[in-house]
Amino acid sequence: MPTKEKIFISLSDDLLFKETFSNISNRKFLVYFLSCFTDFSLDFLSNVNISVKYESIFNKTKYFDKAYRGDVVIEFANYKINLECYSRFNDASFKKSATYVMRIFSTQNSRGSNSYDICESVIQLNFIDNVSSSFPDELEFAYKLVNTKNLEDTVLSDEFVIKCFRLDKARHIKYNLGNKKLQWLKFIGAKTAEERKEAAKGDELLMELDKNLEMYVNDLETQEIFGKWAEKIAEDKGIEQGIEQGSQEKALEIAKQMLKDSLPLKSIAKYTGLSLKEINSLK
Repeated sequence: MPTKEKIFISLSDDLLFKETFSNISNRKFLVYFLSCFTDFSLDFLSNVNISVKYESIFNKTKYFDKAYRGDVVIEFANYKINLECYSRFNDASFKKSATYVMRIFSTQNSRGSNSYDICESVIQLNFIDNVSSSFPDELEFAYKLVNTKNLEDTVLSDEFVIKCFRLDKARHIKYNLGNKKLQWLKFIGAKTAEERKEAAKGDELLMELDKNLEMYVNDLETQEIFGKWAEKIAEDKGIEQGIEQGSQEKALEIAKQMLKDSLPLKSIAKYTGLSLKEINSLK
């Protein structure tokens, strides 16, 4: 009887990413992962009480507000960390990400409370792929609240930050032994089983996680879940792409008319959401 061919799913897959880092049986991998992407030591994270919420529902500020869900929300000490993984990252993705971190931060206190001095610090960790040109061409970058006249003057610098790590950039950087952050990024963004095994080499925990992932995605029950997930994603993407295409076409038509009226390019970009490059291409 022929053996069934093993399948491969990248850890950058939205569902696998969430399933992996929220699963309590994978807690040691999560602790190791966090020690590489935050300022917390492995020793500290190994000895602190960590709570993990899978697709945590954020409190709504108004009745008719959209309900938001964070992929994986991790709580310990006086911190909340929200993990997000994006297969494509653009301006809309960033707005979504910023909404998440703001919602987590702003809903910590009850109405009328003045106890913001005891709020938990919120860190958003985004692992992003296929990044649009409007973002820095660097392996990692971060956003904080700053004074626009003095960029060194940050506000809530330790309590509110969005960090982004580029999987697409990591693929093209040669791995240096000892750079655990880069090794993790290569491991998460690997597109084949061979790439992931290569990325895990020399790291016992990553090699163990690689074996666990292989067994997990080739389990029949898991494959059924992923099959349903793929159908749902395809359906949602079809709807989303239809909406985006309509919005894009409308924005282009408005930009063309604004160009005819000789309006400044920056104004056109502001009111249409198009990049300067897209607007220049219409001339």
